[in-house]
Amino acid sequence: MVWELFQALRRLCARVAEAHAAKDESALRQDAALCVILAVQCVEVFFNVYFRVLISEPAYAHAAQEISEELARTQCGLDRKIKNWPKLVFGQRLPLDKGAGQRFIELKNLRHNLMHFTSSHETLSIPGISIHGLADITAYESLSVQAAFEALHTAEAFLCEVFTLRGIPPDNLPHALHSWTGRPPI
Repeated sequence: MVWELFQALRRLCARVAEAHAAKDESALRQDAALCVILAVQCVEVFFNVYFRVLISEPAYAHAAQEISEELARTQCGLDRKIKNWPKLVFGQRLPLDKGAGQRFIELKNLRHNLMHFTSSHETLSIPGISIHGLADITAYESLSVQAAFEALHTAEAFLCEVFTLRGIPPDNLPHALHSWTGRPPI
């Protein structure tokens, strides 16, 4: 499932690039928004599957009960998973205040802004028309080709942070990424 979602994300990024080339700003923003949303979803699905697999290994069995219980609950959010599961399994937290961790938190916040945009209770009136409540779509309007590809690269880099905590050496990270996301080592 992780592989399939990352393939879909890469395909969407290609569509964003095509929309940019065709100067179709509407399609570009729509697909870029989907890239942001899907990139965060890719990471959450990865966490669900990867940690489910890890806890079946003897080295990580100490975390099996707690993670299994959280996976069984429908209300275990992504924030809890990224903050607690690596510490529980590996004995270390993911660095969320710098590098790929910080970029992922920013991506997750952008996704949040796209999905939970705010509206005001302002009224805009011009002769014959009155609009009640305006939505702030600044985050959506700022989306670009770069935002779509950054979403993909941020998700991949964040997975590499998890692989690093597990002890995978830097020269093997491209192979781990390939194994989990389908991205061929370059």
